[in-house]
Amino acid sequence: MRRLLPLLLAAVSQGASANPTSFTLHSLFTGPDNCLDIVNAGNHDQLRMTRCGTYSGQMWEIVPDAANGFVRLRTLFTGADMCLDVVDDGNNDHVHMAPCANVPGQQWHMDRTDPGLGGHLWNQSTGQGTCLDIVDDRSGRVRLASCGNYSSQYWIKRDGPRG
Repeated sequence: MRRLLPLLLAAVSQGASANPTSFTLHSLFTGPDNCLDIVNAGNHDQLRMTRCGTYSGQMWEIVPDAANGFVRLRTLFTGADMCLDVVDDGNNDHVHMAPCANVPGQQWHMDRTDPGLGGHLWNQSTGQGTCLDIVDDRSGRVRLASCGNYSSQYWIKRDGPRG
């Protein structure tokens, strides 16, 4: 059964767990059969929307940061030492996996929205006006873009692997 992504801050109230629960991330734009995934090539730091399967690059974990109410996102594939991060290149619209650190580019939050839609996923570094988005060119690439009422920016969490 599909479950909508609850407010990521709920994880903070539960505290950090030695064995965080893994989940897959989907968007309304690409549908329930496509998951946010790590490309298994090069540095294993690039993200794409791909067909869901039982792949560790699609299994995300929430790591709460009780100090500021944000969370870090990591995958089973890249491990506990790599987190979803904003590329600090002046444009700040690219995301990748990078070594976990105490930096704003790795601090994420999901806005509460209509339960049927999921929620906007934004970053402390770029602020509430910039959301994780899927490029509308059939490539499956993800990026940060100005938040709006776009299906490519509404993220839904589903517990456990899906194959």
